Amino acid sequence: MYISTSNRKHAWQDYTLIVPTVSVGNVGQLAADLVISTLWMERVGFILHPSLLPCVGNNPFAHEDATSCKMTTCCEVYESTSTQVVVIQQRAPFVKGRRKEYAQWLSAWIKEHNFYQVAILTSTFAQERLDHQLVGSPFRILKSPAMEARSGEFFKTKMDLQDLESRVSFPAPSRTQQEPNLTNPESKLLYMPGSGIAKMLFEDCQSLPVLVLMMFVSEGDNAGDGLAIADQLNQWLNLITIKKEANKELQSHHVATGIMKWKIPMSWKLVFGSKFDQKLYQ
Repeated sequence: MYISTSNRKHAWQDYTLIVPTVSVGNVGQLAADLVISTLWMERVGFILHPSLLPCVGNNPFAHEDATSCKMTTCCEVYESTSTQVVVIQQRAPFVKGRRKEYAQWLSAWIKEHNFYQVAILTSTFAQERLDHQLVGSPFRILKSPAMEARSGEFFKTKMDLQDLESRVSFPAPSRTQQEPNLTNPESKLLYMPGSGIAKMLFEDCQSLPVLVLMMFVSEGDNAGDGLAIADQLNQWLNLITIKKEANKELQSHHVATGIMKWKIPMSWKLVFGSKFDQKLYQ
């Protein structure tokens, strides 16, 4: 169920919807955090669904001089009217066995609001790559027919993004069956382990202009991966202005303070807990 924070009726026909999925390293959600924080997006609603585990916390986008406390919940919707972008930020995992139910509801909600286009941000296990995927770009994309017709050439020529390679269906065919099966599109599937509900959303929204932007990653400190996928998203949507820095000293700094100028949320400082007390080593 979607609950709006106001009585204002949303008109999102010209808006781009960004949907990060709970996936390896939470890369999509980290990228969404950067977009929300940098664009100063307004929270316009909440999503309450029995498939999502409940959670509550302080405002992850609060600033150092903030004096008010704004609570955050398991799934929230943010809007930027200046850039015409809507972001769904999910912060809680699914109830076991119920993520398909949520994916079906979310697909229906997306279709109901008739967004201009949809970007699904996700990640997949780096250790599951094929041999030829070990070199080159760590990014892969999937495009619905409508997105292919609208921006397919742009992704290929301007962004140099490669389509995700399909694989032979499981169980693997015998050696005598291998060649015929490889030429049959029905014998292939999209292999996206660790990507959460990204595949289900993509397949359910084939009638819409949908892009899945995916990155091969491993679990760990994935802040850099979140920044990288946010940069790719920005190349497409032009969410923030790219500023070239002439100072060479900035080249060794974090990417967030370099060219792209992303605003890091305050909540990222507590990802690994508080710092140790220096007095312990005196």
